[in-house]
Amino acid sequence: MNIIHRQITNRLLENENSRLKLGLDAISDLSMSFVDGILSIEGPLEEEINPKYPNWMKFEMDSNRFTISAKANPYSPELCFFLMEVWKEVKMNPDKVLGRIIEESLFFIEKRWNFNKEPLDKKSQRGLIGEIEALHQAVQIKGQEAIDSWDHTSHATHDITGDGWAIEAKSTGKDSDNVSISSLEQLQHNSGQKLILSVTTVSSDKDGVTFPNYVDKKLQQLMDMNPDYVPPMELKLQTIGYNESLRSLFLSKWKNPEVEDTEFYNIDQDSPTNWWSKEKNPEKPDEILIKNYRLDISSEYFTARKLDELL
Repeated sequence: MNIIHRQITNRLLENENSRLKLGLDAISDLSMSFVDGILSIEGPLEEEINPKYPNWMKFEMDSNRFTISAKANPYSPELCFFLMEVWKEVKMNPDKVLGRIIEESLFFIEKRWNFNKEPLDKKSQRGLIGEIEALHQAVQIKGQEAIDSWDHTSHATHDITGDGWAIEAKSTGKDSDNVSISSLEQLQHNSGQKLILSVTTVSSDKDGVTFPNYVDKKLQQLMDMNPDYVPPMELKLQTIGYNESLRSLFLSKWKNPEVEDTEFYNIDQDSPTNWWSKEKNPEKPDEILIKNYRLDISSEYFTARKLDELL
């Protein structure tokens, strides 16, 4: 995403009537241009497709090529996001026809602009608030490393993975002692890595703030710490579906979490979450996937500590 963003902002948007080939191996067949305020993406098309796409975007097919175009302001982050989706799918499924990937990625963009829904559903917003709260406290201890270590895509085992440490961030409702764990590996203790579970209470509040307003506050707090923290954070938020052009579509409101609404727990070799991986149990084959369990953090093992003590 950083490479795509730099190519668009530094090489295209600063030079009117410019054109470039995208410098990423998986999508090197695609090119972009910036003419009269319009950003365009062009590439080969092996077969005709019929994609859905938002009304601010233009899609055209001509013979064996396609063109996608939109106003650079305010939609350049959306085109960055689209290219990121294409790149990921090509990398994961190299044998898949590019046209199908283009069609699916456009449909994903169109879904986010469906005016009957929010760009991110309430579950995703709640989860992101939990991650950002944990990240914000980690930044105060680890600085830039924490932001660079945040896996905003949710593809990695842990939400934040630094050098010898990791934080798995969860969110829960008010007065709840249970959190949802996506896989056994998320809270498996590994020798040589300090593993921490963070749990943030995130509550709906009709008089609260929308997700964009929440993000504004967090970015300002990062700005006050160090202005260099803000651009990489904004870029990561763009890749998961949040940018200025979408802010008016967010309707859910949240109570703004206080520092004390996030608690941190040490996960070591004695953690109940390691029950399946101890030596007395047979090793679990990689082919066996056990997902989605509920963890009760009210037991005596889970004693909240300050993050700076744990790190």
